[in-house]
Amino acid sequence: MGKLTILVVDDESINIQIISEILTDIYNIKIAKNGKSGYEAYEKYSPSLIISDINMPLMNGIEMVSKIRQKDQNTKVIFTTSHSELDYLLQSSSLKLTKYILKPIQREELLEAVNTAVEELQKYKIVSSHILQLNKEYIWDFKTLNLMKSEESIALTPTERKILNYLFSNVGSMLTYDDILYEAWEDYDMPSKQTLKTMMTNLRKKIPENIIHNIYGIGYKILTTS
Repeated sequence: MGKLTILVVDDESINIQIISEILTDIYNIKIAKNGKSGYEAYEKYSPSLIISDINMPLMNGIEMVSKIRQKDQNTKVIFTTSHSELDYLLQSSSLKLTKYILKPIQREELLEAVNTAVEELQKYKIVSSHILQLNKEYIWDFKTLNLMKSEESIALTPTERKILNYLFSNVGSMLTYDDILYEAWEDYDMPSKQTLKTMMTNLRKKIPENIIHNIYGIGYKILTTS
């Protein structure tokens, strides 16, 4: 098997140099220096992972990834960012980021983020713009909000559909109890965390084992099976 292709998009040569020196022995590195050329390089090379800056000329990183996400949900994305860009970044949850790392870029943090992305590539696949393959039997349809097992629909309540859609839209990300509560319920009708925990226990019975991981005292994380 050939090297996995990573596209590095950054308008600062020093960041490109740092990332390339760390990863070039392990991965096939392609380079672009702004979002516009980054998108062109994405179409040319079909990378498995994109490591991108946010603030760049012609097209910024978020605009570039938003354009990619219109037709591609599989390519992994890591943003490199400064503290001043964090608020902007937090508004881009729909981009399905694997991770963001703060500048200046540190070797161990970069390798950890890339390893996480590679693990996600190995563990699950979005087979179209709206289908998430959970394992050989189960899929989640983002368009219809249906959970299917061997082409048979599994019964879900409206709230369970909201929760699963939110979880499956953020595979690999840690979601707090409050994140899920605010996503699934109206402010005036929000239940307790214990009610949420009970519902998550019931949901675990409807999906493959070891999909929903509990992060003690914080919330949940979705890690799909291979």
